Amino acid sequence: MRTHTILAATLAFALAGCNGSEPADTAEEPAAPEPAAPVGETEDALVPGTEYHATAPIPCGVDGAAPNASCEAGVIRQWGEDGTTLVEVTKPDGMKRAIFVRGTEPYGADSAEADGSAGWDFVTSRDGDRVTITYGPESYVLVDAFTEGG
Repeated sequence: MRTHTILAATLAFALAGCNGSEPADTAEEPAAPEPAAPVGETEDALVPGTEYHATAPIPCGVDGAAPNASCEAGVIRQWGEDGTTLVEVTKPDGMKRAIFVRGTEPYGADSAEADGSAGWDFVTSRDGDRVTITYGPESYVLVDAFTEGG
């Protein structure tokens, strides 16, 4: 609406300056672009060159170790039709683990018969804005701001 008002005012000013004695300039002024909506009001920005909304190292542990190591992770918010967030973690061996989060609560991970994870228990514990996930012999720590944005 504001763009239309500005264009109408510009047109009225241009017409007021025409007294008929000079040829009219036939070149059209380019339309003013619509202002971009701030990120967050329409969609989450992506990390350049990735499908992730954010990437960061997160605490992790493998082979039964506490989450004292660091694993690279990427998050895709609103990944599932139900609003599920996907956190994809690259483990020290290069393999990836998908963790599924609803809101700020992790509720599951991908599993496979091949790596034995099909029978693993998925357990979470929360400490403030941090949730520790224990999935079989693996452990991960997610911060709410990473999964929600902000």
